[in-house]
Amino acid sequence: MIDQGVTSALAARDALRSTNGDDSHNSGTGVRRTERAARECTYTDFLKCQPLPFKGTEGVASLLQWCERIEFVFHISNCTAENQVKFAKCTLHSVALTWWNTNVQTVGHEAAYNMSWKTLMKMMT
Repeated sequence: MIDQGVTSALAARDALRSTNGDDSHNSGTGVRRTERAARECTYTDFLKCQPLPFKGTEGVASLLQWCERIEFVFHISNCTAENQVKFAKCTLHSVALTWWNTNVQTVGHEAAYNMSWKTLMKMMT
């Protein structure tokens, strides 16, 4: 009798799991939840995460801190790879901004803004 009760309970649990998976949006009450689609990070979203500005005069330790902070901001703001260089560029000031503008003139606007974040980091270090 106990075995039958345990078997029934396990079967009920398995049935609930199959109707309440990641894609079902079923709360177990028969009411379906609405899944929110992840929205793309905007520049405003990026700025709300308070990325550090980088002037290019602070030294290697500051560059590494800036890189780490920017990567953290990319993560928490859900910044897409396509926007990472564009958004990070907006945190450059002073000597770093002059370096960026020279790079854009050298390689062209499209090539500069289409490079990956990793490529930009290699160029800066």
